[in-house]
Amino acid sequence: MQTHGVILIRPDMPEAATVSVLAHELGHWWYGDTGSSSSIEARAWQWAARVLIDPADYARAEQIHPSAGSIARELGVLTDVVDGYRGLLAKQT
Repeated sequence: MQTHGVILIRPDMPEAATVSVLAHELGHWWYGDTGSSSSIEARAWQWAARVLIDPADYARAEQIHPSAGSIARELGVLTDVVDGYRGLLAKQT
């Protein structure tokens, strides 16, 4: 949640959620987002993915795990970050 340039993170979230949500909110800050839409949210998750996911780690996890959820657990992020990374990959093709 962002209020007056401050990002507030709930202290009771698991580490993967804390890291992922903070990176996502920093993505909103980076782009100067003031509203919300599906494309704005996707862009913030993609920003988080750029920061949190190493391409070699993702490739290895994808070979081992069948689902976005299990890849996310392997990488220590939320599934939204994995989806964001997949969105980045789709843009490259």
